[in-house]
Amino acid sequence: MVFTQGYVYKNQNRLSNLNKNLAPLIKECTAECKNLSRMLLAEVEACKQSKLDWQELLNSFAELSPLPVAIVCLESNQILFKNQNLESFFGVESSKTLDKITPDFYANPAEWNQLANQLQSGNYVKNCAVQLKRVNGDTFASKISAKVVNYEGKLAALFIFMDMNTQKLGDAIEITDVQAKLEYVNPAFAQAPVIALQQPETRLHLMERAIAASSNGIILTDPNQPDNPIIYVNPAFETITGYSAAEVIGRNCRFLRGTDHNQPALSELRTAIQEQRECHVILRNYRKDGTLFWHELYLAPVFDALGYLTHFIGVQTDITEHLQALETLRQREEQYRRIVETATEGIWVLDENNQTSFVNQQMATMLGYTTDQMLGATLFSFMDAEGVEIAKTNLERRHQGINETHDFKFRCQDGSDLWAIVSCAPMFDEQGNYAGVLGMITNITDRKLAEAALQESKQRLDGILCSIEDVVWSISADTFETLYLNPAVLKIYGRPASEFFNNLNLWFEVIHPEDQQRVQAAIQPLFLTGNQELEYRIVRPDGQVRWLLNRSHLTYNTSGQPVRIEGIATDITERKQMEEKLVRHAFYDALTGLPNRVLFMDRLGQAIERVKICPDDLFAVLFLDLDRFKVVNDSLGHLVGDQLLVAFAQRLQSCLQPEDIVARLGGDEFTILVSDIKSIDDATRIAEQIHQLLKLPFNLHGYEVFTTASIGIALSTTGYNQPADLLRDADTALYRAKEQGKAWHIVFDTTMYDRAVALLQLETDLRWAIERQELQVFYQPIVSVATGKITGFEALVRWQHPERGLISPSEFIPVAEETGLIVPISQWVLRESCQQLRQWQLQFPAMTPLTINVNLSGKQFSQPHLVEQIDQILQETGLDASSLKLEITESAIITSPEKAASVLEKLKAFGLQLCIDDFGTGYSSLAYLHHFPIDVLKIDRSFVNQIDRDGDQLAIIRAIITLAHNLGMSVVAEGVETINQLVQLRLLECDQAQGYLFSRPLDREKTSALLASKLEF
Repeated sequence: MVFTQGYVYKNQNRLSNLNKNLAPLIKECTAECKNLSRMLLAEVEACKQSKLDWQELLNSFAELSPLPVAIVCLESNQILFKNQNLESFFGVESSKTLDKITPDFYANPAEWNQLANQLQSGNYVKNCAVQLKRVNGDTFASKISAKVVNYEGKLAALFIFMDMNTQKLGDAIEITDVQAKLEYVNPAFAQAPVIALQQPETRLHLMERAIAASSNGIILTDPNQPDNPIIYVNPAFETITGYSAAEVIGRNCRFLRGTDHNQPALSELRTAIQEQRECHVILRNYRKDGTLFWHELYLAPVFDALGYLTHFIGVQTDITEHLQALETLRQREEQYRRIVETATEGIWVLDENNQTSFVNQQMATMLGYTTDQMLGATLFSFMDAEGVEIAKTNLERRHQGINETHDFKFRCQDGSDLWAIVSCAPMFDEQGNYAGVLGMITNITDRKLAEAALQESKQRLDGILCSIEDVVWSISADTFETLYLNPAVLKIYGRPASEFFNNLNLWFEVIHPEDQQRVQAAIQPLFLTGNQELEYRIVRPDGQVRWLLNRSHLTYNTSGQPVRIEGIATDITERKQMEEKLVRHAFYDALTGLPNRVLFMDRLGQAIERVKICPDDLFAVLFLDLDRFKVVNDSLGHLVGDQLLVAFAQRLQSCLQPEDIVARLGGDEFTILVSDIKSIDDATRIAEQIHQLLKLPFNLHGYEVFTTASIGIALSTTGYNQPADLLRDADTALYRAKEQGKAWHIVFDTTMYDRAVALLQLETDLRWAIERQELQVFYQPIVSVATGKITGFEALVRWQHPERGLISPSEFIPVAEETGLIVPISQWVLRESCQQLRQWQLQFPAMTPLTINVNLSGKQFSQPHLVEQIDQILQETGLDASSLKLEITESAIITSPEKAASVLEKLKAFGLQLCIDDFGTGYSSLAYLHHFPIDVLKIDRSFVNQIDRDGDQLAIIRAIITLAHNLGMSVVAEGVETINQLVQLRLLECDQAQGYLFSRPLDREKTSALLASKLEF
């Protein structure tokens, strides 16, 4: 606190008056005063001892402070008190001592006088920014906080210095905080009566306020208690750690580290505590909420007057944000370094003496040097004499602070030239003195070489222009006066160049009369766009008409105004004649002379547009395909096939109206656009006429050929906008007509399209199902009829669609057969079922050896590497071949009996068992059975489901079982659903059976549970 001088003088006068009044009393009460004196002396000694103890605490606090602290006499500039940081702050060597802080330590000495006057007047200074000088003369920015104090009876000021360049604590420690501590240490600092501050309660209150106001965490621990517990923490510690004082008092500080006990700084901290010395470490700790924070810890021991350790004082500073800022800075520096090193441009930094202080690798590579070779070298060592003079001029401009970009030529190490674009930015220090220049160098050597080559090419241009056959011309944009014309004009126009120079209107006069208006109208668009291509005719003096392609463009001056029209005129007469021929070929079929697809689709589009205008005008599209045309081609040859197409086209035209269009799309496909019809009956009537026309034979090269056609019909009432949509519907109807049989016609309806789209979508989903593993293998038990025990399973594929749910095999298997997807599906089912059976065999070893029946599709059976694929699957899964039964349909075998017998023999050689699936429904004869190595016959469910009510079916099954047993085969009955059917099969001595009576097909989890239950049917 600060008191006014008047207040001090008033107290001094009051004390003087008291002394005058006390003089008589002292003489009268000598004995009593002596006793009082002895009591006062004892009190003074206690006060001195208290001062010594607090002076020691002041010294500890000053030494732990990360900032320079000093008490300076305002009259003599002598340093009365300081900490160790002060000398290093002003750059004093460790062997010397700083005794004074004079005005010479200020960059502007007048600032010291201003500070001293402000302090002597009773004001304090807080975070004042000044420029200080170190002992070596370097200036630096600093913040000063100061307040006047009475130290050792001298008028002094407490100073705290903060370097603004390396400041980490910000304004964490303020002068008021420190003064509060010093007032507690030495009551004279307060310039107040000593007696008022000698009370222990007052001193303790001030110290608590000082410590509580500090933004640094302060900890006191008692080393004389077990585990050195915490006995005090200030509020800043609670703020930093998130723990309250009540939560930490009595605990060791190690709880802040959590489980992180391997920090290198911990060893230094433990050693310092054991050796009872100070230490400064950086620790990684955790707040109460678990978040990580870093702090600097200044630890110092406290000893009593007898030298015994009483406490440890710890001052912690949260430096988490500082470290994060350093890490961010490091990352940015690394990013900038990578940018500089990977830049495609050269980066070159010169100092004030034009010597290289930095250069990146790209710049060194451009010149053929290493970066070490270039560092320290002057700029002029990388250029020739001419370049040196230019560079000196440019450097003078850099000294003036001018930024600019220019082309410059450097000399490489190998003596070659490097042309570059140099972008310069001068650099200046804080005093505004020139400090060097930063240059960005872009290699443009290739561009310079190209410019030189361009100049050389310009010299050859005139020779080239005189030799080309196109007319190259240039005229004035204002007067249309001819400025340039090459000699080719005589060949194309039939006129010499002089006529065009003499007659300004000749360019327009030679244009064909029918094209003059079009050419005249094209002049204005040319001035708007600047470029134009125009085809027109000219008339030569001999009357010959020639076609020209004239490509012209405008040339502008620097103000953007057009000054010339330049162009090239090419004779395209032959091309135009060829185009007329190509148009014929482009829109008409070369074989039949009918319109082709392009022309037909164009006419169909026009018909659609007419219907939009007149909805009552109907038309129809007929899509025709010759039946058995391939047979004619394969048997009689393509020449006869072509003649058949030509004759068929002629017959089609004979039954159509002139406004109707018949076209050949390709191959044996034809389309007819029937216009102006009243109803669909008109279109079907034409289809019937075509069928009647085809009943007569075609006489082709002595051959009498009969043919028919399938026809699909689509009506315009569908409201389509695109011709392709209508043609697609007609094609869809044609496909359905072929399904119905030959020589048929069908009118399209929307159900056909929906069916086609559904099949296409099903095919697409099925392809994705394989990729997304939506297919599953279900297993239906095969049971011994005699014992009721499970002897094996049939593997059945199921499709769990993500949107439609479980899809029946009867729906997707035909699609898989048609698209060929059945092959990868069958291979996947075979692998999955073999692997699963092997797992069950290992899981249930005590059961009767289980077998697995896997269906082999006809397409899979015809695969060339079927045997090798099955062998590989058996080896990969570890399944014994005898446990696998392959089910093959009769149709797959009978299609090619010789090949089938060979494949079956190879499969049999592996030890596999072979089954004929759905026996009795195929095309095989019983006589074929003994030609194939078949082990099992599976009776189709169509026979089994009527066995208990149809005597004929019972007789057929008895005959099959008897035949199979005579041939050494076993029999499996499919589709067993009732007890009566099972009883009949037992009486017929059928070997095995499967069906819903025993179990529906199950997934692998439920099948495993069924096996675990050891169920017998």
